[in-house]
Order: sequence, then C-alpha cells, then structure tokens
Amino acid sequence: MTTQTFKDKQKTSLIKKFHTLLGQLKIDNETKEVILESYGVESSRDLSASQLIDLCDSLDRQARPELGELDRLRKRLMAAIGGWLKSIDRAPSNSPEGGELIKAIACRASKYEKFNQIPKNRLVSLYHGFVKMRKDMAAIEELTMELITNN
Repeated sequence: MTTQTFKDKQKTSLIKKFHTLLGQLKIDNETKEVILESYGVESSRDLSASQLIDLCDSLDRQARPELGELDRLRKRLMAAIGGWLKSIDRAPSNSPEGGELIKAIACRASKYEKFNQIPKNRLVSLYHGFVKMRKDMAAIEELTMELITNN
C-alpha cells in the first residue's frame, strides 16, 4: 500500500477541480486538448501544481464572473487608499508591506477581519469615501494656502 504525500494529494485535488470546472463551463474534449497543448502537455496529470492553480483560477473566474468584478473593486479601493495616503504624505512603498498596510486600513475601515471578506457594497462605499476624503484634503489645502498668501 502506498501513501500519498501532501503534494500528491494537492495535485490530485487540483486535477479534480480542473475537470469539474471544465464540466461547469461545458468545455469539450477538443477545447480541453487545446488548453493542455498551450501548456505543452497532453494530460492534466502532466501539469505542475502551480500550472494547475493558475489554470483553475482562470477557469474559476470564467465560471463565476462576479469574482472578477470583486477583484477590480478591491484594486480600486487599494488605489484610492494609496492615493489618500499619498495626499497626507504617508505613501507606502511599492513593497508587499505597503500593500498589507493598505489592506489593513481597508479592513479597519470596513470592520472586516480579512480584506477578501469585504462585500461588494462596502468596497464601493469605502472607495468613494477615500476618494472624497482625498479631494476634500486637496480643497482644504488649496483654501488654506490661499488664505495664507492673501494675509
């Protein structure tokens, strides 16, 4: 009796997910073969775990288009928070730590523990809130500079 390693179990699970997604999307064998050929393989068993993950993510987005919309909204919110931080001279670096800071701010503002848990309506309202806050800060700065130079 052979025991499967964790990697083998993970790969088997990913292959099952790949074939499940093909079924959900009603992708026929011909199209599946074209997909596999684009990776230079003849069978899904020949794909690496990382290739399977990428492929399943891509198919999952096709099967559930709302995931793509949520991704776009998350990126917009991150950009709005980054713009606000820049407007108050607290711009984070382009490092992963900068992204984590932005996500932490979004979580705190939304009262959700994890960034990916924030629902669509909250992502939209926070986006508008941070954009408005940045515009308000710019208007306040312009007004105060105008008052200072006129006095």
